[in-house]
Formats: sequence, C-alpha cells, structure tokens
Amino acid sequence: MTTIDADRWLEIDLYWFDNVDLAGSVMGFWNRFAPLIHGVDGWRGVIVNSGWLADQVLDWRGDLDEPIPFPSGLGKDKFFPDNSPLLGTEEQRRAGWHARFDERGERNTDGYQRWTYRQLGELAELLRRVAADAFGIEGVRIGTFVIGWDSIYACEPSAWSKRHPEAFFKGSWVDRLFNVIARLDADPIATAAFPDGIEQGLPISRFFGQQWGHLSKSVGLDAIVLRDSMIGQGIYERLGPWGAKAPADPALVAEWGDATAALVRETKLAAPEALVIGYSNAASAVADWRVNCVDLESIAHEGYLDAWIDQTWAGAWNEVGQREDLFWNLPLQGWTNQLGFVLLRAAALAGSPVRHYVLTETFDAWESWDIIHTAPERLRWGIWAYLHAFIKTPDGLTAPRGTYISWLNQGNRLLTEGDVAFLAESINAATADARDTTEVFGPTAVYSRAAMEWQTANAPEADIKEWIDEQIGFLAKFGVPVSSVTRAEHLSSVDSDYLIVQTPNHLPEAQIERILERIDAGLPTMVTGNPGGGFDPRIAAAVGLSGDGDRAGERKTTAARGAIVGDDIPAEFATVHPSSINHAADHVDVLYSVDGSPALVRSGSVAAWDPADVQHRVIVYSGQWDFGSHNPDQSVRDLMGSAYPFLIPAREINRVLAEHAAVSVADVAADSPVAVAAWRTSAGVRVLVGEVEEGFRTTTDGTWPVTVRVPHLSATVQTDLTYGQSRLFTVTAEGVAASWG
Repeated sequence: MTTIDADRWLEIDLYWFDNVDLAGSVMGFWNRFAPLIHGVDGWRGVIVNSGWLADQVLDWRGDLDEPIPFPSGLGKDKFFPDNSPLLGTEEQRRAGWHARFDERGERNTDGYQRWTYRQLGELAELLRRVAADAFGIEGVRIGTFVIGWDSIYACEPSAWSKRHPEAFFKGSWVDRLFNVIARLDADPIATAAFPDGIEQGLPISRFFGQQWGHLSKSVGLDAIVLRDSMIGQGIYERLGPWGAKAPADPALVAEWGDATAALVRETKLAAPEALVIGYSNAASAVADWRVNCVDLESIAHEGYLDAWIDQTWAGAWNEVGQREDLFWNLPLQGWTNQLGFVLLRAAALAGSPVRHYVLTETFDAWESWDIIHTAPERLRWGIWAYLHAFIKTPDGLTAPRGTYISWLNQGNRLLTEGDVAFLAESINAATADARDTTEVFGPTAVYSRAAMEWQTANAPEADIKEWIDEQIGFLAKFGVPVSSVTRAEHLSSVDSDYLIVQTPNHLPEAQIERILERIDAGLPTMVTGNPGGGFDPRIAAAVGLSGDGDRAGERKTTAARGAIVGDDIPAEFATVHPSSINHAADHVDVLYSVDGSPALVRSGSVAAWDPADVQHRVIVYSGQWDFGSHNPDQSVRDLMGSAYPFLIPAREINRVLAEHAAVSVADVAADSPVAVAAWRTSAGVRVLVGEVEEGFRTTTDGTWPVTVRVPHLSATVQTDLTYGQSRLFTVTAEGVAASWG
C-alpha cells in the first residue's frame, strides 16, 4: 500500500450513530470510511459533533451517566432530493431552485437520541478499537468540537449561557457570541473541575480549559476543535468583536488577543495529551488580527495550538440555489477567495509547530447543500488547488499538512462508496503531487507582517486596504495563476515570477530596501493598498502612485479605463471603491481611475493598485439574509459593481508574466472567469484549470476558453471548459497530456 505523508480528519454528527446498536453503527462507519485514511501515516482521527454548543464542556458535572446537554429545538434544513446542478438560463435556474425546495416537506426537527457521557466514551473507544482490530488502522484519535455561540439552527439559548450571560456578548451577526475576555459571576453549582462552584471573577479561559481537561480524560477524547467564534468571534466576513473595524484603542485589541491566547493555552495545559485544533472564520486571514483582534501567528508560536483547519467551504457559498432563502452565491467566500485565505494563513503559521489543514467539503449534516454531487469537478479543483497552496520560505516550499473532510453524513445518509473512492483518490493524488512539487509558477503574494503590527499598535481602526487575500482571490477568478505566498522578511531569499506586495509601509528598513531594489530593477512587481497610508513614501514615489488618504463615509462608484486598456472593456464601469484622493506621477500609465482618482498605474513591469472593495455584510440569523444595502436577490455582478476593477489588473499581471517568459494566461473575458494554477513536479509541469464561478454569466451554456502559455517548454495548454468543469494537464518536452477532466 502506498503511504501518504499527511494528516487526515473525518467529521460526522453524533446523531448518525445508534446508541442502541453502537457496535453495529461503528462497524458500518468503518466499512464505509476506512478507505479515506488507509495508508495515511500522519495524525488520523474522527471528530464527532456532539451537540454543537459548548455546554457539553461548560456544564459537565463529572457524572458519566448524566445525559449530554444537547440544545433544545435544533432543526436541520430541508434536504432537497436531487443531486444535480441547476442548468440553463438564470430564469430556468431560479425555477429549478424553487422546485428543489417546494417539493420537500417541513423543516426537519429531529434531534439526538438521549446520549450519556459514558456512551460517548464507549463510542470513542469502539471507533478506535474497531479501526485497529478490524481494519488495521492504528492510532485513530477521536475528538469533538464546540462553537462560540449560545444557540444555533433556531434552538433555544443554552442553559449554561442563560445562567452566565456575562460569558456572551452581542455579536455582529449572531445574537450572542463567546466573550473570551469575560470573568464569570459566582455560581454555587458544582461542575467537574470546580466541585465548590465558580468563584467571582474566574476567567472564562481558565474555566473552559479546566472543564475540557476533566472531560477529555474522563470520557476518553483525544482532540477538541475550537470552531466558529471560539478563536476570532466574527466569521464569514471581515467582522470582529467590535464589528467591521477594530476599536481605536490598541489596548482593547491587545486584551482580546491575549485572552484568546489564554483560552488556547488553558485548553492545552489542562489535557496535554489531547490535541487542540483551531478553525478559521471562512473569511480574510488578514482580518484575523486586523478586525477579529486575534494574532494567530503569536498564538501559533506559543506552542499550545496543535493544528489549524482552514474552513474552505467554498462550494457551500459559491453554488447557486443551494439555500432555501438565497439563490445567488457569495463570491467573497467562493473557490478562489478561499485559496487566498489559505495562502495568507500559511504565511501567518510559517515557522510554527502548528499543522495547517484545508477542509474538503462534501454535503452538510444540517444544511441543504450537497457539493460532492452538484459540483464534483469544482470540488476536485478545490482539493487540488488548496493542497497546492504553497508558502515560499528560505528553506523551500511548504504545502498544507493535511485535510479535514466535512461532513460524512447528511441526515441518516452516508457518503456512498463511490463518493468515498472519489475523495480518497483525489485527496491522496493531490497530496502526493504537492509533496513532489519543486517549483511554483505565477505570482507570489507577499505578507507584510510588520505593517500589520504597526497598524494594530498605532491605528487599529484604520483601513489601508490590507486585505490582500481577498484581492488575490478576485484576481484569481480572471486567470491570475497565484498559488504561493511569502513573507516580506523572506524577500531576499525566495524567487518568484511576480510579486504582489501587501501595503508596504512601516516595514523594517531592510524590507523597504529590498522592495525598492526590485522596483528600480524593473522586476515584475505590484504593490497593493491605499496609497494614502498603505505605501511608504519612497515606494509611492518609485511606483508613481501617492494618496492623500480617505474621506470618511464616501464611496466612489464610477470608474473609467485608460486609453491603453482593451476595447472589450467599457469606457466607464461600476465599482465599489472607498474614497481616496490619489495622484499619478508623470512617468506612469494610468490603467483605470475612479472618479478621476487613479486606481491602477504601471511603468514597465511595475504596477501599483488601489483596489476596489469586495466586502459586503452578510448576516444570517433566524433564516434571514441581509446584504446591508443590497437586495439578496441581486446577482454577483450587482454586488461587485462589475468585474472590470479586477479584470484589468489581472490582465496587466499576465501581460507582464508573458513578457518575462513566465507561465501566463491569455486574456479571459469578463463573463468567462477561469481559475489557473501551475507548478513543477518530477512528472513535468502541471497546469490546473477550472470553471469555478457563478453569477458572471446569465446562462450555463457555451464554453469558458482558457489558454495557458508555458514558455520554457515551448508549450501552450488550450482548452474550452464547459460549465463546472476542471482539468489537470501535464506538460513535458514531448507535449501536453490531460491527466483528468
């Protein structure tokens, strides 16, 4: 059997198991899912959702025969019966969306059986023993997860949260979120770790950690995933404990960050043998610190966090008609944007002992989407793209360490044997290929850690357009082959075809000098951010774009292309652009302006970009969707303003790549976005292409053409993708061969 050098985690809901026939359930589980971790030689485990909320930890009294305190009134979505994408025109797809949900019954409110903590421990032990004895899989770890909300899926607020309201605060999109800085009120009720009750002022981090330590040892759990709103309270967008911005007081930011680090530390120290695994917010990694007020990098280097899952639920947000209350997708959480988030978190975790995982979605145990059946080729693109998200360091390339597969069940239905074979084959092949990769082509994003540190310590509430992971996510929609990231301090030790540099301001002098050397040499470079605060004055002068800062509360909506931009781009187009007053130097070409203020300029192979904003508030609560000032019935084109503020810089980057004989992509059309990645292995140059976007075209008909130039092999990969299709090609001196698709 081929050995896979990786970690692998499987997620399933406890409600799928039958505690009346526990042995039969466990055997059925492994009969179906053993192929997913056969041959994997890293950490292997199963995470069982045992009730979502943290009450299972917080309200643990120490009696194994007591029932687990499940939420009251949990309701699953109504699962639609068909497993195919919606095709045709927008009108036809909307009709299919309505039919999906109209044909089903009422919302499924089935809950859990009565489970005691002892039965949960028996399940964990059976899962380990049967894996070893019947399937030869030794060392399987069994864990659970908690979320930082007081309710979910319309359930009643948890009993413990009602008793300790000080432990939760009014969130930006969920009613009440875990208050990591809370000190608890006195409580005479005995818990497992505090038999004399809670003393006034006990830090919530200490209480949670001690409760988890007692529970994990008593029940026999090997891991805990600190999921939604436990490490960073705002999720799915740039949100944090204070809303869309951090507070102006750096001391408040530091207090929140220190308390979050304490939560991780206390959780680990209370049960050192159990793994502590973090879970991302499915949104900007830059916002983890800048808005969510959590310095993930510092936490990672403390040594108490064992692993980190990037919540790459791309299809769940990208595919249309998957939710009963929303037809359109959310491009900011789509396939390429999740790639950007993975890359920037890789940069934050670099050099730490934390193992970085990407999530592979299937269908959902509680919600209606079913990506493995409605968009399998997009899913395969995501598996390959995310496992080939590399950080470039002085010691070489590093890719994600493993995969977290979520979920294995939808209701009582398990993934089929065919689904399991598809996942095992795709993940194993992509993992092995990533380990064999020796060179990554295309642009490299540059994370400016020192710039983020200065902003957090001096002006945490300021927005200097530091959201480079969102920006490269939108560039990647239009053929920019970006699959790597590095850190500004590594610039003297790594190579790249093209650098996209995040807000180069307030950096150490050596980093400024390295960037200036590159600009002065005319090497392919783009600096991004608000020139009024995001660019060092010397860099602003070198790239020919300076700014006077923002005018608060004002947003520009009309942009105009420069004379040298292609005729297929209109002379004027819509955009969403926070106001700034920029000035272009005489030596640069202006590629587009917003209300007369230059937004993208170039001189030779060097460019400077003041990007459009793509952040739109999405609030999901009690089944209602609110896009702020936007109607949820509007399409992606409406939400973005237009594709052109991203299409123009994408074409500029590929123009420069082509001029420098690097792997590049021919111009893609605004209504035909295609994602591309390229890297080298012992087998040759791999070229990954995918049609992974919704909302840019009003029909699924036709093709999405893509042409990828591989100059050093005198080769061109040219194909016309159909709707939802992805393909992998291998390019050698002998020619181009399709690997799949």
